Amino acid sequence: MEAVVIMRILATVLCALFCPLAALMITLSPPVTHWLAEAYVDSSGSSFSHEQLVELADAVRDFSLGNDQAFLPTGTDYRSAITAEALTHLLDVRVVFLSCEAAAVLVMLALVICGIQLVRRRGLGALRRPLIEGGAIPLCLAALLALAVWLDFTTFFRLLHGLFFAAGSWVFPADSLLIRALPEPFWLGCALVWTAATITLCLVCVAGGFFIGRRGHTQETAKTAIP
Repeated sequence: MEAVVIMRILATVLCALFCPLAALMITLSPPVTHWLAEAYVDSSGSSFSHEQLVELADAVRDFSLGNDQAFLPTGTDYRSAITAEALTHLLDVRVVFLSCEAAAVLVMLALVICGIQLVRRRGLGALRRPLIEGGAIPLCLAALLALAVWLDFTTFFRLLHGLFFAAGSWVFPADSLLIRALPEPFWLGCALVWTAATITLCLVCVAGGFFIGRRGHTQETAKTAIP
């Protein structure tokens, strides 16, 4: 198989991976998670105020992304502290999040390198198919994700956790401090933001591919018209 064809296929795969990974990093960014926490923390019947739970949600996010300096009120009472079981789960979450973060960076670097090589060998037009096809694949998957979230988010949430965490390790009482800071509506909001960000990035890739294709066609037409 010709080297250019292999690079084009690789660029398509990398583009398809980059869109959802980059969208996940957008979803996990401090402004987004803080905004969702402000909207959805559950302070009803809790000894913690709305502001304190928002601060805890921000700290959980920081801890889950590798910041050991983030303050988490630990203890044995699940209603007023992050228990050992909850902390263990957050460490499991950290592995998943940091792995996704590293994957996003590696995929982006590989995509840039592959794109540069394609342009050097075949010109800017060589990026047309990788961008269109690489954007279309996760776009279809994001549409299915949005449908799954809309039909039954609870089942989707459980299945997703079942893929990454041991059975029962992520289940906590509804009135636990961790769940009050990060209730199910918070995660529904995350899912919707992730889906919207993925769709947006996919559409940008597809539009970019069509733009490059049209520009390349215009340039070829201009060259042909020159006597």
